Amino acid sequence: MKVILFYPRGASSSGTQPVSSLAACLPPIGLASVAAVLRRAGHDVVFFDAVCRPEVADSVWVKKIIDEKPDFVGFSAITASFTNACAVCCAVKEACSATKTVFGGVHVSWGKETILTEYPAIDFVIAGEGEFAFLDLVNGKAPETIAGLFFRDGTRIKHGPDQDKKSLCVMDDLPFPAYDLLDGFPKKYNLPLFSYPRHPGASVISSRGCVYQCDFCDRSVFQKSFRWNSPEYTFELIKWLNTDFGVRHILFYDDLFTLDRSRVEKFCGLLRNHRPRITYNCIVRVGHIDDGLIQELKSSGCWMVNVGIESGDQNILDENKDGLSLETIKRDIHNLHSAGIWVKGLFMMGFPHETEASIQKTLEFACSLPLKDANITAFTPFPGSPVYKRIEEYGAFDKDPQNWEKMDCVNFVFLPKSIESGEILTKQYREFIRRFYNRPFMRKVYRKMLLESPHSYWRLIKHAAVFRRYAKSLE
Repeated sequence: MKVILFYPRGASSSGTQPVSSLAACLPPIGLASVAAVLRRAGHDVVFFDAVCRPEVADSVWVKKIIDEKPDFVGFSAITASFTNACAVCCAVKEACSATKTVFGGVHVSWGKETILTEYPAIDFVIAGEGEFAFLDLVNGKAPETIAGLFFRDGTRIKHGPDQDKKSLCVMDDLPFPAYDLLDGFPKKYNLPLFSYPRHPGASVISSRGCVYQCDFCDRSVFQKSFRWNSPEYTFELIKWLNTDFGVRHILFYDDLFTLDRSRVEKFCGLLRNHRPRITYNCIVRVGHIDDGLIQELKSSGCWMVNVGIESGDQNILDENKDGLSLETIKRDIHNLHSAGIWVKGLFMMGFPHETEASIQKTLEFACSLPLKDANITAFTPFPGSPVYKRIEEYGAFDKDPQNWEKMDCVNFVFLPKSIESGEILTKQYREFIRRFYNRPFMRKVYRKMLLESPHSYWRLIKHAAVFRRYAKSLE
């Protein structure tokens, strides 16, 4: 079978490169894993990544897809990119009605039957993991027997059994994601600015799921499961990326990279013993690291860690973040910094019950920590998150599907009752950026990063006009 896999950008317009794609452009690993499974089974797979090519118009992508004469077209979409995916899907379906269209990803894993009811151009929805459900569908297996598949039978919407532990894949049985199908990989893709010492880099996911249930987090795909690749599989994957593609830095995009200590220790040991010319970043969960584990990470080439802090107000944390305290955050970040590992803090603004006072607490807390970088996002009540069903109790939120593309964690789509206007949130966001990056600690960071992450400075200079306009917008 001929299969096209399409990864849509997060807005319907095109023609200009947004600052977000210049700041970071990561390979779509989930869809690349689907591609690898399909290809291993003998199917002809072509991959189109619109995020990596934001200058290409939708009409061009539609023509590229049609020209391939595919039997199936698969789309993976988050909430913000769903509208764009549907636009491409509708155009393809209008031109080639016999082509089967399949949607997967976090947004449709929440919507399921509703997606098929409201969007007739979509033939199938896969709720949950996509690799083997998609493979079964392409191989011609009866739809009603495929776990996680939703489909039409005449005018009725039907579905196969729910995905459970028996139907979920064994992660070490998966082939490596088909990075080679991504046009221009790895050099056309960029890790976040100043998050790597050497280029090119690549992102890797070595575990799936999360054992925590934070109120704002959408777990529609993996639910409460948590599984991981073995240390040996993970090591062989990054060694392959290094030797075959010249990748020099890895960003582990796992939600809970350090949860299983024995796995991390063995993986770090493999890196130390075999010494591939590669460094890496990972996300660490506060409370799951100690001095011993920090030394394991540092000695094996860990260059930076991301830490989910979210808020500097303990009351906000207690309501939204599962099992986190400000004192533990402060302790772990100082320990990481003392060990010589760069720390990037992940923050969120606009929570339910957020006030201007709580935002100021977050700003003061962020500025008090030895953080080399920060990512501040807009609180977004995604449809599959626990808070979504009751979000209107806490403030104003427009659930109109026409505005889904704004749910990108950059736009403030939710206004808590305790904040008078969206303009206040925008003003507080700009103040956070200005004060965080103008503090004295950052002046030392800038000088050091000039030597430690030279490629990031080259990117800043190359796209200086775009970044200058963005900086101007924060004034």
